[in-house]
Amino acid sequence: MKYKNLIISGLLWAAVSFDMGVVTFTTGNIISSFSIDKTLTGLLVSITLIGWFFGSLIFGYISDKHGKKKIVLYATAMHIIATALMSIGQSYLIFLILRFIAGMGFGMVLPVLSAWVSEEAPEEKRGRMVVLLDSFWTYGWIIASLAAYLYLPKLGGDNWKYYYLISLIWLFALIPAIKLPEVHIPSSKMSILEVLKIKHTYFLWVIWFAMAFSYYGIFVWLPKIFSESFPLLKSYEFIFLTYLMQIPGYYTAAYLIEKIGRRPVIFSFMLLTALSSYFFLTPYFGFSLVAAFMLSFFDLGAWGALYAITPELYPKGMRGTGAGLASSFGRIGGILGPLIPGMLAWIQSFLIFTLVLLISSFLVFLMPETRGSNLRTSSE
Repeated sequence: MKYKNLIISGLLWAAVSFDMGVVTFTTGNIISSFSIDKTLTGLLVSITLIGWFFGSLIFGYISDKHGKKKIVLYATAMHIIATALMSIGQSYLIFLILRFIAGMGFGMVLPVLSAWVSEEAPEEKRGRMVVLLDSFWTYGWIIASLAAYLYLPKLGGDNWKYYYLISLIWLFALIPAIKLPEVHIPSSKMSILEVLKIKHTYFLWVIWFAMAFSYYGIFVWLPKIFSESFPLLKSYEFIFLTYLMQIPGYYTAAYLIEKIGRRPVIFSFMLLTALSSYFFLTPYFGFSLVAAFMLSFFDLGAWGALYAITPELYPKGMRGTGAGLASSFGRIGGILGPLIPGMLAWIQSFLIFTLVLLISSFLVFLMPETRGSNLRTSSE
């Protein structure tokens, strides 16, 4: 696989990330404009992940039957346009509907695109390529945070909604993506039931659940937590610095994943994410800030490694299905995660996230190590 194709794929990944970020950076505007509480704000994120659940569940399987590139192109356009249309949304209900549609697109893109890169990449670089693909998640968030920092303060009243129109620029990424090669590896065994017969599927699902539960529960609310606990902190600048820490996290995981294997990287990064979540509870600003940086570094590194191992755990013709089902189960955690800080105190919420990550990290060793396996010939 050429790095040029990886970059083109990464732009589609970044588009998803940007469109996820816009709600986070307009949380305060949404609350004030629609006069909603924290629970309804959390629901806006959760409805995105409900759409993600159905998108991953249905289209991962379809991509194995009819090809991955086609699904990715349609899905990318879907979530970009749905996000842009939020600029004319006049009610909370319209926002919910559009976020559900965007979520369907998110759920179609990520598991299918990670399976595509996994099958296209050379064996000795496959894990690293998928982690680097996932690193584009950070670039999308950084662009969203920069746009929010530069643009949102200048908009008054309901004009903040025009911020969503910036997402249209990602449509240009579809032009080079059209020329990407199609990956279609048919198999007579291809079936959702066949995926369910593989015992490590269920351990994988729990890990996906725990990762999504904690990630969305923590990062959706992080700006608001800091603005309430440390009001002198400029939230946009803080979020930008926090997201920058994700980049070395991804690159560290990308290096280690081909050196020590998938399982050690996922386990150690999940464990350190759990410890970072616990240390975040300190009342001291400096220590909390360092813990937030650690959360970004280790959590996103763990995500990259998880995306790398997921399609590798399944035989040919079932990788889109396997990745889609895992992503769907993870989104159940992502749906529930943002609701927790909306209902409980920050300290209680972070203790829950810490325990879930800590316990589930040990399940990694119940799955096979896939470093060095040949996906082009693997059939069982």
